[in-house]
Amino acid sequence: MNAIARSVVKEQQTAGRTLDSAVGSLGTMSDQSHTPVPLKPSAAMLAAGSRAGGVSVEVAWKIYQAMINGAD
Repeated sequence: MNAIARSVVKEQQTAGRTLDSAVGSLGTMSDQSHTPVPLKPSAAMLAAGSRAGGVSVEVAWKIYQAMINGAD
């Protein structure tokens, strides 16, 4: 096998591993204990959090950020 063919095979193997990793991550996302959420909540989300927690919208935003940053 010449150098070009070896390079192509190596690139295909790397792409395959990357795809396998991505598919594995999707499997984790489908876990019933996880749900995708936006990194930045909408105004309605912050207002609902504020009402539910009896805190200001600013505090609700800080809580949301802390939860996103603490997610595994």
